[in-house]
Amino acid sequence: MMKQNHCDHYAKGAGAMSVLRNLYRQMKKYFVQYPALVSGYIIYCYLFISIIHLFFKVKHPGIMFSDVYDIFSALPFMWLLAVSLVKVIEYQSVVHLKDQVLQIKNTQIRTMHEVAKGIQHQVNNPLAVISLSLDQVKRKVGHDPAVLKKVETIEDSMKQIISALQKFSEAERYEREHIDDVVGTLASIPNKP
Repeated sequence: MMKQNHCDHYAKGAGAMSVLRNLYRQMKKYFVQYPALVSGYIIYCYLFISIIHLFFKVKHPGIMFSDVYDIFSALPFMWLLAVSLVKVIEYQSVVHLKDQVLQIKNTQIRTMHEVAKGIQHQVNNPLAVISLSLDQVKRKVGHDPAVLKKVETIEDSMKQIISALQKFSEAERYEREHIDDVVGTLASIPNKP
């Protein structure tokens, strides 16, 4: 029975902590979404308290301008603090957005590298077979210039395929290039680094 009470007490404590964490997250989210509104609430609460304080001071004889100054002197600094808070949160939002864009671009580059390496792996074996076959064709045709020219064209095309796949697998950035309405937009490696 005693053990059960201890567990119930622990569960209630854990539940209360969960509620407090949830409340903290909601308040933080609200502050981040509406920093100017929150700052306005704080300033107007301070102003309200200052005015009430001033009314109590006025009831007593001998109030001076320095008393009024003392009561309201923090108001401009609070306004400055509120403006600074809004600017910091705006800057933080911009930095967060840029960080998200950078993470997306890094993910895109990593994905492109993985796809290019996968294609390289799948294409290298057939290219090796083609290369060996071309060597055999060269030996069999001898000195036929028309056939040798076609073999060289095939070899150049193979080298272009190998080079393009290598560039995609090592690229640090890429550009998007719109070909036409049928093909659409393709990723391409920039010519200039």
